[in-house]
Amino acid sequence: MQRVTKEEYPLDSLQRILNGVTFFKELISQDESQFEVLMSIAQIVTAEPNETIIKKGDYSNSLYFLLRGQLSVYVEEEQGEHILNDINAGEIFGVMSMLLTQPRSASIRAGDKTVLLAGIDFQHFSDIEDFNLFSLETKLTFYRMVANNLRWTLERNKIDNPTHSLVPRLYKIPLFTGPKGGMEELAALSKQAHLFADLVREWNES
Repeated sequence: MQRVTKEEYPLDSLQRILNGVTFFKELISQDESQFEVLMSIAQIVTAEPNETIIKKGDYSNSLYFLLRGQLSVYVEEEQGEHILNDINAGEIFGVMSMLLTQPRSASIRAGDKTVLLAGIDFQHFSDIEDFNLFSLETKLTFYRMVANNLRWTLERNKIDNPTHSLVPRLYKIPLFTGPKGGMEELAALSKQAHLFADLVREWNES
């Protein structure tokens, strides 16, 4: 992967692309100064066609947004390469590895066209009580996105296998019902995201 230059993607052009991703769009509308802070620590990179971006077994603390192009998620098996699914523009990946600090469970490769990615290091969001860089509202937006992404993964798993032994565990993960917009919600979302991630890991391993 290679960092993009301002000549390749001027800030206004990059902002238009990022505006197509719900998380960035919400951040821009909430507080553009927070979006600018995020851009100062985000890694905007490109990957060449068929380039492997992530290898199974790698460790990473980063969450990635696919901004342009398509990716394939795959594993190597005795019979050969097995494609698990595709990642399309606007989607995120790397959530489980980021939250659980575990090696990547699959490899990810670019499709037949150059892809554009935005990577965010989780260290800037892991301490939910630190607001030196990002505000409470920004961290709430981040954790809502992460929790919703993992919940959707589990819901798709349930649709594919409604009698799986882990389905009852999904319903036992508590949803936050208190007043929104405060520390109580942020703490609940952080806990929820970690519980969802652990359940996805168990489901994949089963």
